[in-house]
Formats: sequence, structure tokens, C-alpha cells
Amino acid sequence: MRNETELNQASSGPEPSADPSADGHVEPIATKPRHFACFDGLRAIAAVSILLLHTANTSGFSSRSSFGIYTSRLEVGVSVFFLISGFLLYRPFAVSHLAGRDAPSTPRFWERRLLRIVPAYWLALTVLTYGFHAITLGPGWQGVASHYLFLQIYFPNQIFLGIPQAWSLCTEMSFYLILPLYGALVVARRSSKTIQMRRELIGLGILIAISYGFRWWALNIPITKRVDGRVVGICYPHCLTAPFSTLYSSWLPSYLDLFAFGMLLAVVSAWLAEKRSDPMWLQSPWIPWVSWGGAAVAFFWVAHIGIPTSIIYVITPETNILRQTLYGAVAFFLLVPAVFGPQDRSIIRRLLRSWPVASVGVISYGVYLWHLNLMDELLQWTGWTQGAVPYWLLAVTTFAITVAFSSASYFGLERPVLRFKNRISWWDRGSRAVRQPPKVGADHG
Repeated sequence: MRNETELNQASSGPEPSADPSADGHVEPIATKPRHFACFDGLRAIAAVSILLLHTANTSGFSSRSSFGIYTSRLEVGVSVFFLISGFLLYRPFAVSHLAGRDAPSTPRFWERRLLRIVPAYWLALTVLTYGFHAITLGPGWQGVASHYLFLQIYFPNQIFLGIPQAWSLCTEMSFYLILPLYGALVVARRSSKTIQMRRELIGLGILIAISYGFRWWALNIPITKRVDGRVVGICYPHCLTAPFSTLYSSWLPSYLDLFAFGMLLAVVSAWLAEKRSDPMWLQSPWIPWVSWGGAAVAFFWVAHIGIPTSIIYVITPETNILRQTLYGAVAFFLLVPAVFGPQDRSIIRRLLRSWPVASVGVISYGVYLWHLNLMDELLQWTGWTQGAVPYWLLAVTTFAITVAFSSASYFGLERPVLRFKNRISWWDRGSRAVRQPPKVGADHG
């Protein structure tokens, strides 16, 4: 989840510019990074889809309505978050690789990720655990440590404790850890842009192949259940009582394909920016509609492949692979209009950039963290019966309460922490001594 949970805008890295000095020396200066204005809207879509998924399940709508096959597939929001992360976080690396410049600082990258993810998560985890007593982290200090350190997906007795949807944050944290290392492996020094582009595409192909291979292997491990030392049956990953190997499908290798799809968009975007020429067909006003039409087709398809409407379910490995592929397609086509083409044209882009949608996107990380347990608290506060409360009432009320908590988290903690980040990077203060350029209009390409 981000699950995306990424609220920082994408940076294309410093654009080349110069400032002639008195001795004729040309010194590079930093410029404002490129801004992708539609991505807050995409975050809003991802976060709200997860909220609607959980409220539909809790209200009983998914199980009793013919539309339940669609509301239960709103879990696609996690895939949208993963593609957003892949695009926004890898694009500065792709730009630097293709331009032959130094890649972003690895310590700086990790610091920004920690400051973006950790404070808000720790706040929600602490308040929900010790304030509302809505969740538990046990047993003992090992359970507490595993959740505060994003390790619950590596322990079978912890995976369903804490903030349940935070499993995706564990996967995200793993992605943050390896991304700079991957970037260092794929870059070819002193090579042409064409050669580097080829290396980028080959690298992404390898990541996708690893993901499909690992996930297929993980899903096909037969799990033997034992009671009093006797074999009593066989189940597959995602069984609640299954042992350690059932966790594999929640680990980063199983989701590398989704991150790689976002990284592919980043590489193509960086390539076109470097060439300073976009194909005319990408400028077409029909592209957003065709792309979102493709997302709708993929979503309709995945809703009709026979997946149960419950939150936790068991499906065959073949269906699992198809499901994730279609989720990746949905997210990919949703992102395309936000990456390519004139960002101030088309109803779709204007919708994504509109104040109500973008505002939810800004606080989407908090929405993702808070909504599920606040919904459970809401049921207790109101006395509403799970499975009987009207879907629309539960969804609207949960959304309103979640927005209030998420706004408090963002403006009271997340935003101040992000502003503080420039004061604590002791390892690269020298690099920030570079002179800043005069203020000019931002590039909202």
C-alpha cells in the first residue's frame, strides 16, 4: 500500500543550467524538480478504493450484492500505490542514468523515505494500540518490535495483528532498500543513451521475470498441516493457520512486477524528456479516455475470473497470477494520462487535479493507515451491527472520520517532518551548498 503511499512529488533530477561567473567558469546550479500534478489524484483513488473495499466487506455489501464482485476487487488500490512508488521514486534515477549525471544520493533517498513513512505510521500504530486499544501487537516485545520495524510480514503470528493493511508498507520498505542498489547495478558509465535505455529495459524485464517466477514458486509450495504431529491435510498460501512459507507471497519479490511497471513508465518518461520530443499520439485528447478505458476493461475482467468476495480467500496459483497481472494493467492504464501528454487538458486530468480529489490525495497515506480500525471503532461507538449497516452510511461516515484523523496527522506531523528533513542530512550538507537558481515557474509537464 503505496501502499503509496507516496506524497512527495516526482523529481526528474537537476536540469542542466549554468551561471557564468567572473572568470568564465560555468557552475551547475540546482533547479526545481519536475512536478506531476495528477499524482495526488491517483493517490486519492488508491486510498479511497481500499476504504470502500473494507466498508463493503464489513457492511456485508460484497457478500450479498451482485456488485460485490466489483467492490471486493477494489483491493487493486494497493497495486496502484505500488506503481505510483515505482514511477515517482525511480524517475530521478532514470533521468540521471540517461543524462549521464550522478544518481541521487542513496543516504538522502533513504532518509526521505524514512521521514515520509515512519512518523505517521508510528503515530497511527501507537494511538490505535495504546489510545483506542483497537489493535494488539503481542505477544511480548518481539511483537511490538516487529510492527514498529515493519517486519510483521516475516512472522506468521504477527501478520494479522497490528494495522492489517500495513503489510504493504513492509513490502514498500523493502523496495526502498533495494531501489538505489538496483539503480547502481543497471547504470552503465560512459555509455550512449541508447545503450543505457537498453540496459534499463532489460533490467526491468529481469525484475518482472523474477517476480513471476518467485510468486509461482511460492504459491505452489504444498503446505502440510499437522495436529499432534500427524498430517491432517494440505492447504495453500494464505491459509490462516499455514506455516512460514505462506508468507512468501507477501514479500517484495512477489510484487516486483508491479513496481517494475511503474518504473517502466518512469524510464519511458525520462527517455522522452531527454530527447525533448513526445510522440504526437501521446498528445491526443483521446489518450486519457483510451487509457482509462483499458483500465476499466482490465478491472471488469479481474472481477469475473471467479475470485471470492471475502477479504481473505484462497485461489489457485494460476488465478492468483492472472489476478495480479490484471491489477497491474488497471494501475498502469490509470497512470498513463498522469505521466504523458499535456497535464492541463482533458476532463480526466482536470478531475485528478481538482481541489477535492487532490486534497484527499495529499492526506491519502493517513487515509490508508487509519480507516480500517476507525471503522471498527465506529461500529462500537454507534452500536451498528456488522453485516447489517447500510454500505453507503458506513462508507460515508468512515470516510468523514478518517479524513479528520488523516488531516490532523498530515498537518500536525507529516508536513512539519518533511519540512524538517533539510536540516538533518549531515552527510551531504556540502552538496547543498550549491547555489540556488532564481525562482521561475515550475515545469508541470
